[in-house]
Amino acid sequence: MSRALVATIAVALGAALSSGCAGSDPLRPPLFSTDWNDDQGRSISEVYARLRGAKPPSSADVVVAVAGAQNDKLIGYALTSGTRWTFQHPLDARPVIAGSVVLASGAGEIFALDAHSGKKLWSRSSAGASLLGGGDDGNVSAVTVSKGGGSTLLVIGRNGEVHKSIDTDKPIGDPAVVGGVVFVPWANQYVSAIDAATGESIGRVTLRDKVTRALTIGGALYFGELAYVRFDDKIAMASRGGASRVGIPTRELPGTPRLLVPGTEKLAATANARDRDRLFARPSAPDGPLGIDSGRFYATYFRIVIGFEASKGQLAWVHTHGSDVLGGEAIGGGVLLCDEEGKISVLDARTGQVAHESSLGEPIKSCVVHADTHKALPGPGGASPLAQQIAVAVQNREATLATAQRLLLRELATLEDESATKTLIEIASDPRSAPVLVADARAAIASRRNGAGYMLDALGKRYDFLADVLASPPVGPIADALAAMKEPKGASLLASHLLDPAITDDDVRRAASALATLATKDELPALRQFFAMYRASAETEDIGLAVARVGEALLRVDPKDGRALVEKAAQDPTTVPVAKARLEALLSAAGEKPTPEKPAPEKPATKK
Repeated sequence: MSRALVATIAVALGAALSSGCAGSDPLRPPLFSTDWNDDQGRSISEVYARLRGAKPPSSADVVVAVAGAQNDKLIGYALTSGTRWTFQHPLDARPVIAGSVVLASGAGEIFALDAHSGKKLWSRSSAGASLLGGGDDGNVSAVTVSKGGGSTLLVIGRNGEVHKSIDTDKPIGDPAVVGGVVFVPWANQYVSAIDAATGESIGRVTLRDKVTRALTIGGALYFGELAYVRFDDKIAMASRGGASRVGIPTRELPGTPRLLVPGTEKLAATANARDRDRLFARPSAPDGPLGIDSGRFYATYFRIVIGFEASKGQLAWVHTHGSDVLGGEAIGGGVLLCDEEGKISVLDARTGQVAHESSLGEPIKSCVVHADTHKALPGPGGASPLAQQIAVAVQNREATLATAQRLLLRELATLEDESATKTLIEIASDPRSAPVLVADARAAIASRRNGAGYMLDALGKRYDFLADVLASPPVGPIADALAAMKEPKGASLLASHLLDPAITDDDVRRAASALATLATKDELPALRQFFAMYRASAETEDIGLAVARVGEALLRVDPKDGRALVEKAAQDPTTVPVAKARLEALLSAAGEKPTPEKPAPEKPATKK
């Protein structure tokens, strides 16, 4: 580092420290000091008035990815023109897109590239600090770095000259620059406005949301992490909850996705599991009522992408991608994603269909996206039904997808579409399905009240190794559902499964329970055979209870001979206890108690 540059940094730091210690004007609070009473928005109102005519300049619409075996290659892709550039340099952190500049770090330096061309603009020593974030207004870049327990804000010109260097022991987040004012989130609740030319604090606002990022989107400035707070004529009311704010509804989501990654968090050059589990949403407009663009927010979980309705969080569509999604951004009319194979995909907000695809040219390790003005084209139309979209995602065999698949399976169970029943049965019948999904699918089938045709078809199949049927159907859950629907066509099929050795004892019990309601005279032979075989030999409680439920069916279907059979079993001490007690209770409820058997007459003693 040159002596002139060192002198510049020293002077800037001295000025920053003097400005932070001087004065007690509440409209000019000491920079990054928590010894301050909220000014009810007065100072930030002055900042807004100063910038009223200034709009954030349009940022580059670009995807920047990390590639190379040693994480030493940046690939840029301009979304508007489709041009691609590369830049070789060791990297120790994820690059940051700041306006029309790409900021990156590695090999002991922080450097900046032109986002459109990849041309190097400047570089400077990092002095061992880690790159956190950055903003740019076309004239200067604001860069935040961390080292040890402190943070530093650097204001750097286009030639790489450091205009200001401000140190603090507070955690500072990702900054933005608008009209020569640097907006810096810090301590999770404040945003300070700093004059880029003087380094002086010119305003501050306290937010009621966690805030670690300041960012420009579509011609507006926003603050946040868990939601978006817009910098507009209502910003003075932020500390009282009156700012323009929009978030996404609380609902069950796969994993623990984050809408905005904390601006205080250093991101490694290579994506990890957290990058594969994300939320994306875009504020609707730079002015007027604030909402979520296209009424959609999006969740990614490895290779599953889910679109949700923004007001209540209802599931809208599901897209199963060809490989893991590493990053992306919500754009106007959709969501733009980049995957580990280097493919860039744009999904239509309304349908989730792929509206456009392009490529970075090679597999990548991570990616960042900024699409200020780039918009999604409408999908091609003819989207498949939601139940089918869910089926494709849930039946994917990737082990990493189980968490998202369980959520989608629960969503599937709420759909009235009969094809949902078919998919649930297929999952429960497939030996390749994850055990947790089988359990969830079985529970969902038992609660279904449509799709009886698919249930009957499933009961017609049995385990047959030679025919490549490697798992029995979910007999028990289907039995529960058919009994609740009072579907008479299920009786003969359920009766045929009573003696099926391939199904579980639980399935046998539930089939017997359904037959207590559904059985007809046609099922009497199967009922009598099962009753005779297991009345005295049931080895488990489930089979004993099944005997009792079959006895109930016999009483209902065959009042004469069936009753005699049940009475005899209730009197017989060899009947398994659980079945005997239930049979006695059935007879008692019917108003008749079993007549004890008369003891056999004693035979006369024989003479030896």
